[in-house]
Amino acid sequence: MALGSAPFFIVGSGRSGTTLLRMILASHSRLTIPPETWFLLPLLQRLDPVRPLTKAELEFAVNTVIHHYRWPDMKLPAAEFRQRVDRLQQASLREVVEVIYRDHTARENKPRWGDKTPGYIEIVPQLLRMFPGSKFIYLCRDGRDVAKSFQRQGWYGPWLHHNFREWSEASDWRARWDKAEYNNHLLDVHYEDLVLDTDRVVHRICDFLDEPFEPQMLAWQSRVDDLVPAREMVIHGKLRRAPLEADVGRWRREMTVREQLVSEAFIGTRLERSGYPRRFESRLWRPAFPLVRCGCIAFSAAAFVTSRLLRPLRWLGLRRPAAL
Repeated sequence: MALGSAPFFIVGSGRSGTTLLRMILASHSRLTIPPETWFLLPLLQRLDPVRPLTKAELEFAVNTVIHHYRWPDMKLPAAEFRQRVDRLQQASLREVVEVIYRDHTARENKPRWGDKTPGYIEIVPQLLRMFPGSKFIYLCRDGRDVAKSFQRQGWYGPWLHHNFREWSEASDWRARWDKAEYNNHLLDVHYEDLVLDTDRVVHRICDFLDEPFEPQMLAWQSRVDDLVPAREMVIHGKLRRAPLEADVGRWRREMTVREQLVSEAFIGTRLERSGYPRRFESRLWRPAFPLVRCGCIAFSAAAFVTSRLLRPLRWLGLRRPAAL
C-alpha cells in the first residue's frame, strides 16, 4: 500500500484518551507527535494559513509561538526558531509552524508528523486549508466519564455541570463537520473501543492514515517519560500501564444517582448522538431535565454570590485580635 505523508491531528475533548492515542501512534517507526501545541488557535484566528505573511504578521506569529506557555515543551530554542524562520523566503504561516514540526521529525528521524491538541477540533477547515490532505482522528469518550475526570482535577470547579462544557463543545464541533464535504478526512474513534479492543482499533487507525500496523505500537509504555512533559505526569500516571476494562464506564460506579440525572439533563442528547446510552431513557424523564438544569445553574450562581459576600467577613475574622 502507498504510505501516507500528509499531517494528521488527534482532536476532541481533554480527558478523552487523546494522550493515550498519542503514545500509541508515536511508537510507530514513521510517526512523530510533539506535545500539545495550542498556538495554532490564536494564529489562525488572525492570519491566513497559506499566503505570504507581511513583516508585522511574521513577527506576530513568531512572538505568539515563543511566548506561549506550551513553547518550552517543543524543546526548540527560541533564537534558533527565529533564525530558521528568517531564512524562509516570503514565509507563509504554514511554513512558519512547519519549522516546529519538522524539527521533531528530524530529531526522531521519522518522516511524518502529527499533532495532538484536542481543541483543534474547532479549526478543522483552516487546518485542511493549511495542510491539504491532512487527516483528523476524533477521539470521543463518554461525557460522564470526561466530566468526572475534569471534576477530580479541579479544572472547571466543583460543580458537575460546569465540567460538561469542553466535552459538549467538542461534540458540537464534530457534529458541525459531519455535514461538511471534507467529512471523509475525519475518523471517529471511541475511547471505549480503544481500551477494550485496542489491536483492532489501532489497525483501523493505521488503515485510515495509510500506515502499516506495527506491533510495537501496543507497547508504548516505555516511551511515556520521554514524550509526556514532566509537569503533566501527575494527570497521566495510568499511561505507564495497559488500559483496563475498569477504565470504561467509570461513571456507573463513581456517580450518584443525582449526578447521573444532572448529566443527562445537560448532555443527554449529545450522549445519544455519540452512541452512549442514557440511564434515564424513558421519555417520562424528559420534562424534568429543564428543571434540573435551571436548578443547578441557579444553585451554583447563588453559592458563588454568597461566597463573594462572605469573603470580607472571612477576611475580618482571620484578622480579629486574640481575646485578652
